[in-house]
Amino acid sequence: MRARLLRRGFTLEYVTLGWNVAGIIVLAVAAVAARSVALAGFGLDSLIEIGASTVVIWELSGTGEDRQRRGLRLIGYAFTGLAVYLLVQSTVVPAAGYRPRHSLAGIVWTAGPEPGGRPARRRDEGSRGVADAAAPRSRWEACRLLAWPRTGTIASVAPR
Repeated sequence: MRARLLRRGFTLEYVTLGWNVAGIIVLAVAAVAARSVALAGFGLDSLIEIGASTVVIWELSGTGEDRQRRGLRLIGYAFTGLAVYLLVQSTVVPAAGYRPRHSLAGIVWTAGPEPGGRPARRRDEGSRGVADAAAPRSRWEACRLLAWPRTGTIASVAPR
């Protein structure tokens, strides 16, 4: 049972890694085309999520706690850096009177479901241990709660 859950955990995290790598590419192209700070922020968030998935893979692999702690600390610093970037950009860009262009690709990508997300992981919920490491409920719920408002924000600020 544990081996099966471990395999599933690795599979879900590798799918998540692939999704986030694709997300960086899609969002980078969309951000440049739309000249959008918000889409650039989402691309940076995907980069940070790659780091988070790497930490989960380390945890599933049974690497030492020091390595995991260091990885989590780096992810925390990265999210803090992203928050500072978005705070500065969300102040400077509007003050300069700059408006991003519409980005259908950005709207579709940010609204879309993450493969290997909560619905795919729900089956493992009853099994503690491996599944919990691979699918922390709070992480997924926070992402889903923010998905529609962030998509609405990107859609509403883009000129028609």
